[in-house]
Amino acid sequence: MQADKNQKICIIPLQDIFSNQRFIHTAFIHCLPHISGISFFSSTSRITNGIRYDDQVIMKELTDAFIADTKLSDTQLTSFFAKESDDPIVDAFDKKAAVHPGGGKSAPLPPPKAQKAFQSILSQPRQGKSTVYIHIPFCETQCLYCGFYRKRYDAEQSRAYTDTLITELQATADSPLQSQGPIHAVYLGGGTPTSLEAADLKRILCAIRQNLPLANDCEITVEGRIVNFGPKKMEACLEAGANRFSIGVQTFDTALRTRMKRVADQNAVIEGLKQLRSYDQAAVIVDLIYGFPDQTMESWETDLKILADLMIDGVDLYQLNIFPGTPLHTAIKNQKMSPGIDRKARARMFEKGVQFMEQAMFHRLSTNHWGRTSRERNLYNQLVKGPSHCLPFGPGAGGNAHGHFFFLQPDYEKWKHLVTEEKCKPIAMMQVSGENDILEKTIASELELCRINFTALGDEFHLPLEAILKDLYTQWEKAGLVTRQHQWWVLTTAGQFWQVNLAQLTINYLQQITGKH
Repeated sequence: MQADKNQKICIIPLQDIFSNQRFIHTAFIHCLPHISGISFFSSTSRITNGIRYDDQVIMKELTDAFIADTKLSDTQLTSFFAKESDDPIVDAFDKKAAVHPGGGKSAPLPPPKAQKAFQSILSQPRQGKSTVYIHIPFCETQCLYCGFYRKRYDAEQSRAYTDTLITELQATADSPLQSQGPIHAVYLGGGTPTSLEAADLKRILCAIRQNLPLANDCEITVEGRIVNFGPKKMEACLEAGANRFSIGVQTFDTALRTRMKRVADQNAVIEGLKQLRSYDQAAVIVDLIYGFPDQTMESWETDLKILADLMIDGVDLYQLNIFPGTPLHTAIKNQKMSPGIDRKARARMFEKGVQFMEQAMFHRLSTNHWGRTSRERNLYNQLVKGPSHCLPFGPGAGGNAHGHFFFLQPDYEKWKHLVTEEKCKPIAMMQVSGENDILEKTIASELELCRINFTALGDEFHLPLEAILKDLYTQWEKAGLVTRQHQWWVLTTAGQFWQVNLAQLTINYLQQITGKH
């Protein structure tokens, strides 16, 4: 390969390329980002003005050679296939993936290197979409199924926590990482943020506006529950700029709520939501969960009907995941409570949820998220699952920036000490993301939207993704998980139920392809 420095054109003899298929992979991975400056020639022809993606002859030969070189064996390929049956929403795979799809290997950094790396990250401005996650660790009670419980709420801790959090926000406020580039979504999660005192909720939201460059249309979400979240706290949040509330209802069924250690009954939850809605100043969203032990289809349908009657802005319909270490897992293990309902029943509840939302004219925002009004955008949830930056604050918060994922000290007292006494970012763990992290996160976030266009993604990432994945997605089409609409692969209802599996298998498949070299 020769480089003409004056013309900045990379000249590659075709006979060198097609006689060395291993080089084809290098050409796609490394050369195609600069394809407009590449010329290919043979002994009888030459293209002198660069080539285009629609240059049929050469690009088809390059793609065909690349696919032939990286093609998996039949045995390897079929390991990614779904079962073909008349009921794909139940039978497609043996087990449903319970967490967000993950990408390639990441390299952990020891604490001294992590702090040094963070200082380097601080000096780099953000580009592209950005979010902020603020973790409030307190809960007044622990729900049986919750794996996020950290610290029982104490009113005396509200001010001390808020003081420390504001100190953490201020400490890096002038850094290029925090100060340059708009923040598109902020999420106050937990824990139960609404357990904090009204004055402290307002102080936190004001500090967010003072120390972060919020976009004009920034989505600012306060997560919580109706218990101990009355008009005084609601109004404090609204006065300080919150424009979205995500309320964890989980179920309106009072008996089921009691078994899951939820405090308020159905009437209290409904009245609280009506109060929040009455201000007409922010999107009001609720979470509903299907799959609880002993939950019936009738109970689930009642939850959906109550939701629709409330006329709020949106809803998240989540499947219950029973994680080891939660009180619910322990109770089931000790046979003090019946197991969660089986996969077939969960699949039917998911199906019913989709049908109900469509009939009620909610619009689909992602696999589990639905909007009724234009107020609900679901920005944070969409962005954080893709390749956007996320700046974390608060004990146990996680985030990522410039190819590094970091997790803050989860111990509340240690977090306070590191922020106030050591004057450092309380990083507990940091990892360097894998080399394909952006592509893998993009695939996961696109499938979260129930569709994906590998032709467009291939152009963006300079890989023939549509050709690479055609055999896999064609089989999934046969299995009833996707359909073809022009250049898009669109998830069916069954595919939506198995969306995390499909995303993870797509990523794993690409890793196996690229891992050949």
